[in-house]
Amino acid sequence: MPRINILNSSIYNRISAGEVVENPAAVVKELVENSIDAKATMISIEVKGGGIKEISVNDNGCGIEYDDLSVAFLPHSTSKISSVEDLDSIETLGFRGEALTSIAAVAMVTLRSKTKNSETGGLIEINGGKIEQHRPEASPDGTYITVRNLFYNTPARAKFLRSQKREETEIRNIISRIILANPTVSIKYNVDGKNVFYSTGKNLESAFAAVYGINELNKYYAVHSKRQGISVYGYISMPEENKPNKTYQTSIVNGRYVISPLISSAVQNAYGDTVMKRTFPAYVLFIDTDSRFIDVNVHPRKLDIKFSDSNNVFSVIMKAVSDALYGKIAFSNTDLNSERVDKTNESNTIVKSGVSGNSFNSLFSN
Repeated sequence: MPRINILNSSIYNRISAGEVVENPAAVVKELVENSIDAKATMISIEVKGGGIKEISVNDNGCGIEYDDLSVAFLPHSTSKISSVEDLDSIETLGFRGEALTSIAAVAMVTLRSKTKNSETGGLIEINGGKIEQHRPEASPDGTYITVRNLFYNTPARAKFLRSQKREETEIRNIISRIILANPTVSIKYNVDGKNVFYSTGKNLESAFAAVYGINELNKYYAVHSKRQGISVYGYISMPEENKPNKTYQTSIVNGRYVISPLISSAVQNAYGDTVMKRTFPAYVLFIDTDSRFIDVNVHPRKLDIKFSDSNNVFSVIMKAVSDALYGKIAFSNTDLNSERVDKTNESNTIVKSGVSGNSFNSLFSN
């Protein structure tokens, strides 16, 4: 029987990277979520060659102290949590301390960062997990990170990458969800020097328009409901505007974009027979609840989620969407500014027939 070996860091870091860094879109997601956790109000993303050649993410967030630059790339290093109790009420998008380590293990990474209170910033370069440079360097406040030649040292993983166009399409899908989930953050996304998305960070309406176009707003109804400590708000499509797949379904729980069959099923049930067979409602729904009642520590990708009381969450979402659809019947489709507040309903659901610029701003703007 072969002897049991203890793997060295160069091996186990690449193994861990395989769980976190599946493709360029996963890299973009992790880096942008770091920017959001750093309280950035402006984020710029640019990719080249489908994200395989290069990914750059720049932000005006809190930055990283010079002495912490190398620590940030160590396995399980994070500023998001500090004790096991923190796992019971996670308030940040990142928390596992795996992203930077995993990315640096399979790519060439350059990171520049400066905190607002520092006189100068710092630079660190890491290739395949090995630090090549770490020195002070002038830098604007915030963090500027570039990832080049993804999977250059892991050909087994690189051969499973798709075409540059398909990889970029997945990045685009992720960025669109991030824009919708963070409507008060200004986000720019460029592909090979061409602008794809620009969200001003004004409010949810402007974020929706940045992703889908301003004319799409009039094909959706707004819902804003709160009951049993759970807030449900956002946009749901008119039944006649439903889609042939679930691509246009965006679920955001406590500010985190997630893929949730429970939420999708609750919305589908609310529509009932108003949708044709093999079609699906389109929506952008925010679900806000006590962080103690959800578990996002399900998978390294952090796209899955569990609710401690899934039956109650299902019921609350279904009722909120049903109320919005019912409200649509009470008003003419030509009256885009109409609003109904049902004072007798314990959920105090606000329903709007259609969506119109100024009237909707007050509902979701900060």
